[in-house]
Amino acid sequence: MRILVIGALGTVGRNLVPALVQAGHEVSITSRDPEKSLPWRDLSLRRFTLDLLDADSLPDALEGHELVYYLMHGMSDGEAHTQREVRAAKNLSLALPKSSVKRVIYLGSLVSLNAKSEHMRARVATGKVLAASQLSVIEVRAGIVIAPGSAAFEVMRDIVGHVPLILGPESLDNCNCPIAIDNLVVYLIGVSNLTIEGHKVFDAVGPRWVSYRELMLAIAKQLTKKRKIIAVKGFPTALFSKSLGVITSVPSALAQSLVAGLNERLVAEPSELRALIPQDLIPLDQALKNVAIQEQVKSYPQKWRDGVPTFRNFSALHGFYAKCASESITIDASRDDIWQVINMLGGPKRYFYGDLLWAMREWMDWCVGGNGRHHGRDDSNKLVVGQRVDSWTILSVEEKQLLVMRFGMKAPGGGGMQLEIKPTKSSNKQQLKVSLFWHPAGFSGLVYWYFFAPWHQLLLRGMTKEMSRLAQISNSGSLNNLSD
Repeated sequence: MRILVIGALGTVGRNLVPALVQAGHEVSITSRDPEKSLPWRDLSLRRFTLDLLDADSLPDALEGHELVYYLMHGMSDGEAHTQREVRAAKNLSLALPKSSVKRVIYLGSLVSLNAKSEHMRARVATGKVLAASQLSVIEVRAGIVIAPGSAAFEVMRDIVGHVPLILGPESLDNCNCPIAIDNLVVYLIGVSNLTIEGHKVFDAVGPRWVSYRELMLAIAKQLTKKRKIIAVKGFPTALFSKSLGVITSVPSALAQSLVAGLNERLVAEPSELRALIPQDLIPLDQALKNVAIQEQVKSYPQKWRDGVPTFRNFSALHGFYAKCASESITIDASRDDIWQVINMLGGPKRYFYGDLLWAMREWMDWCVGGNGRHHGRDDSNKLVVGQRVDSWTILSVEEKQLLVMRFGMKAPGGGGMQLEIKPTKSSNKQQLKVSLFWHPAGFSGLVYWYFFAPWHQLLLRGMTKEMSRLAQISNSGSLNNLSD
């Protein structure tokens, strides 16, 4: 069967796509960014550039496919977000009858009888909009997915990873029915073989219901962290969600969305799906152990993104979400000239700005037994994956486009630096973006980030300005001239 997976680069998609290929299907995927790196290097996949808010981009992607998996949804809250999600679903719904597609499988989430949070309303509305296409639409409403990268799971893991005593609203005692990613993938593939007309809803959940407090304590146990979680009657949910953006590395939008969902009293009737697609449901404790195993698989993506174990030193104790600082500058120079300057990193010009600040941090590392004073490069002429630049390790190189390095000094967390050259509307100018990212290990990792944050911004600003100056005077293309 020819299958199109919309949202293939999300957590569920990353697990579903290889399973579909293994089952013998011809799989295509979509992404808004045609240059975005894919997590599957050994799979033969067709790729379509698709922006769901642009209706004109849909026909080419849909044509020739019999089945569409629609995995697109976010965890942001707010009316504008809901409108965007519904608009995207409506564009797809209008395009489907004009295509070769016969069925849509939509992954939603468990809902309450009277959904109040905006993101939950968006899930329900999306299912109804897709059903208006008059095709066979199977809506699979899942509990919290236990998998690396699953938004609700990662938010909870981040909370218990950073905060020893958690005070929250009484809605922490409301329940969900989490499901292991392996079980969910079996359900998603299984429903594609059912004979169903019209709009059908299935609830896909794990073996038992647990409160959010129980779930977080189970996650803490897996992390070998002792945590106390107290649900306080009358505790303001707004205060709880806002505090998470400060005392954890969770993005504020995700925190607000999760807390809003805690207030919902979810319902599910899983018996029909379990009868149609029988399987052994993985207990919560085992599902959490499976996450730890999955995160030990070494992967080296081309660009930094949240949660990649490589950037977190393969430690579940390092936050999934990163704190970031970045600086961009538009340079009147060619890619060659800018890349020539990037290739000077770690040489006589060091990091182009703030040598004293860099030296102070290196001496601090040396004093605690680190290799911060280990200067130099393995290859002074070329940036090569796996080699070092001072205490940094090169993780990814795309000639004249991208350099990603992992931080190598001792610190409570893991992180790195990314330098990226992007085109602009002017063919004579390029944009250079330099980013620092940090996955804190517990509360001390957050304190570390906040302490150095002002210096990060100062260094990045000075670094990009000096790199711009050097690139613009690089007329001869000679590294030697620039290094003087």
